[in-house]
Amino acid sequence: MIDSTILIKIPNKHIMSLDKAKTPIFWLSLSSCFCILLFSCHSSNSSSVSDVKKMANSKEQLKIEYIAHASFLLTYRDHTLLLDPFADSVWISYTFPRNIKADAIFSTHPHYDHDGGLFRDLKPYWESEIAFYQDPGNYEIGNFRIQGIKGKHCEPYGYEFDQKNTIFIFEVADLRIAHWGDNEPINDALAEQLTDIDVLMLPIDDSYHILKADETAEVINRINPKVIIPMHYKITDLEPTPDKPKNLETIDKYIGVRQNVIKLEGNKKEITRSDLPSSQEYWVFKHSPLVK
Repeated sequence: MIDSTILIKIPNKHIMSLDKAKTPIFWLSLSSCFCILLFSCHSSNSSSVSDVKKMANSKEQLKIEYIAHASFLLTYRDHTLLLDPFADSVWISYTFPRNIKADAIFSTHPHYDHDGGLFRDLKPYWESEIAFYQDPGNYEIGNFRIQGIKGKHCEPYGYEFDQKNTIFIFEVADLRIAHWGDNEPINDALAEQLTDIDVLMLPIDDSYHILKADETAEVINRINPKVIIPMHYKITDLEPTPDKPKNLETIDKYIGVRQNVIKLEGNKKEITRSDLPSSQEYWVFKHSPLVK
């Protein structure tokens, strides 16, 4: 037979059986014990929920990683896209890192500094290993929704491949990111498709190698992105001599006369929609330390 007498430990008191607990002090002590127990459980659960939310929020961030030149990595959850990988030491002096991994490559056009040298049959290490896309159309990689818009390479370049250039829009995590490639100046047809762009990766350099000053301004004004990421400019610490690459300059003068420039301390930034600035900004990334 099981004894129905229940023993309860009261802080700083002796152990007593319920059938002997007659005083109000006992019941007050018992209530205090239950309150402490409930509070502890609530605090523990709240902490666990908070930790889960923090983990979830970190997973929801889009990571933008600048490699160098016009090449980026976009990572969201478990999928990574590689944009415009460059060939080793062709025109630009540096080499593409060999340990870059991605689920897909999106190349805006067949120039060696945007397709890894594939068009020239330079055999990039990722050839046949990573899915490669360069044409206009709609694609889906994990949570990424990608739209390739038919454009045209700027003058006077790209005639060897009929001036092909695809502007890609990457939509993920309630963000829209566009990579301009080497496209010619904006026109009405492009403007109609490049709507609600949050982040624009745009070729800018002090020699205006791709777009002239007024053409650059028009692209920015008509698309009106929250963030402009300059790309396709001379990176001085990666070039051995001042005359390389030919006809390409830094962005020092361009950003030097603007107030809305954020110079990042590294080559990576994780963002959600709430991280977008209320007024337009330029984000200048450092190149990847893996690029030599």
